[in-house]
Amino acid sequence: MQKLQPSVPTPAGRGAVRRALLSGLAAVLVAACAWMLPGLRLLEERSRDALTPLAASGELVADVVVIDIGEESLKSLGMWPWSRARLADLVEELVGPLGVRGVALDMVLPEAADAAGDARLASLAKHAPLTLAHVLDFADRPAAITIGVPAGGSPAAMAPRAVAQASGYVANHAGLREARCVGHIGVQPDADGVLRRLHVQAVAGQRLYSTLSLALLSCTDPEAARRALAGLGALDSGGTWRLPFRRPVASFESLPAQAVLKDGVDAKQLRGKFVLIGSSAVGLSDYVATPLQPVTAGVLVHAQMMAELLEAARHPATGWRAHSRSLSLAALVAGALLLGVGLHLGIRAGLTALLLLVASWLALCAAGFGRGWNPAVLPPIAGLVAFAVTWISLDFAEARRASRRIMNTLSHYVAEPVLKLLVKQGLERTLAASRKEITVLVADMAGYTRMTAESSLEDSAKLTTEFLEAITGPVLRSGATLDRYTGDGLIAFWGAPLSRPDHSASAFQAATEMLDAVKLLNAVRVARGDPPLAMRVGIESGEALVGDLGSSSRSVYTAVGTCINLASRLQEIARDIGETVVVGPQARAGIATPMRALGAMSVRGLGEPIELYGLAPESGS
Repeated sequence: MQKLQPSVPTPAGRGAVRRALLSGLAAVLVAACAWMLPGLRLLEERSRDALTPLAASGELVADVVVIDIGEESLKSLGMWPWSRARLADLVEELVGPLGVRGVALDMVLPEAADAAGDARLASLAKHAPLTLAHVLDFADRPAAITIGVPAGGSPAAMAPRAVAQASGYVANHAGLREARCVGHIGVQPDADGVLRRLHVQAVAGQRLYSTLSLALLSCTDPEAARRALAGLGALDSGGTWRLPFRRPVASFESLPAQAVLKDGVDAKQLRGKFVLIGSSAVGLSDYVATPLQPVTAGVLVHAQMMAELLEAARHPATGWRAHSRSLSLAALVAGALLLGVGLHLGIRAGLTALLLLVASWLALCAAGFGRGWNPAVLPPIAGLVAFAVTWISLDFAEARRASRRIMNTLSHYVAEPVLKLLVKQGLERTLAASRKEITVLVADMAGYTRMTAESSLEDSAKLTTEFLEAITGPVLRSGATLDRYTGDGLIAFWGAPLSRPDHSASAFQAATEMLDAVKLLNAVRVARGDPPLAMRVGIESGEALVGDLGSSSRSVYTAVGTCINLASRLQEIARDIGETVVVGPQARAGIATPMRALGAMSVRGLGEPIELYGLAPESGS
């Protein structure tokens, strides 16, 4: 039985190219869906959140200081609300003796208080580098919130195309309407409640407001603010920018307010720096959830933004940072190429390559976040997984088709029940060469040479086909392995690849059924005027080496042993003595059916005569 190797309907090279193209198409489609489908955006955001702490740098931010009106300051200087005079004292101390570059108040003063203090704050807001805040409301409400008197900002006509329109606002009282610098502190968390983006600029009424940090930078250095805005790179469609949160809370120097107002602070700590005044006190601070931690004071969010703006002003988003999406696409293409090479080497190599590529991409994303890049995390991973799944599925489908072709071909040699058992037990194990007790049957057509010599090639082929068709059926139905056809006959054996104790009896039963099949064929032949056919059969049992035998270039599943040669010799003896079936002594020992003793006869290749047996008279001849 010839060993059949899996094959594909197309050359191997063409099949690999087809798999690569289809897998690449699947990768692109899945990556695009992962990028564009709204339902997957939150999963992408959370993936970035998980990598954000890995990218956070503990290096102290040199240019930004937070002045915290916290619990310690409230105990030392009095409970909130503080008088406007005290707030004015705080600002004057910072912009005066301490020489800070600019101050931003992360709070809104919608109502007037002590007149003298309000007047001092108004003067500071008009002449000093002080940036006040408005809260912009981006929620869709039945009735817009409009509290206080808007101040500052730029004409709405100066707004870029990608900018949000606030539905309402909470501004400061009328006494601060002449403030020169005003920024907004409105935030809009994502659907899961985590704040990841800020509206860099937004329109409220007829005025354009920058976020508090950008307004502070613009108040002190308009040119740096323009560079920073450009350096951030492209904004989202709604005019928001994703804060990378690559600096932990400890990266920002924070001083309690009483250190400035009461205890005294070294001017070297603050001179030339940007100061954000806010509160971490419970009940005063606008706490939000961020990728760094679930509870973050709002002033620290603006500190993060301030640090990003200063870096963007110094180092605009060029190169990879400005093309983070291109980086993601390039990673997908390069990863798919490497993954294709791995999968071409085998599924195990491909899966190993996939794991290494995913791990490498996650590490690259984490490192990129720490440098201000903004690559998409999941789309390349989803694309690579889709590439691998598609490749493996196509490979599996191709293997299944090849397997079906092999099984279909094997079914011509091995009975279907035997074939199913072979598959169940594993072809590699059952086809390995091993010693087996088997029974061999050799059969051929009597007078074949004479009949074909008198016939045309077409008639000879028809004769051969009819005869082999008749005798093959009983062989396969009995569970035999059809070793090979011998022109006008066949060789089959029982007991391998699946061992069976009744191999001798099964071979003899198949021989009698073969004779019956030839009788039926003869009835048809005689009816159409053709001469009847006869056959000769030799059967013997013994130990043989059975398995996948041959060379590395070609091998066959066959049996090697004395019993095969003996069965062939017995078939020749049957021809010479005019018997239909001749059975050797070892096969006879396993057959319970009565048989006729033919006596001891010499067999070519054996030194001594052996007892041979034929069909009993009632079995026919």
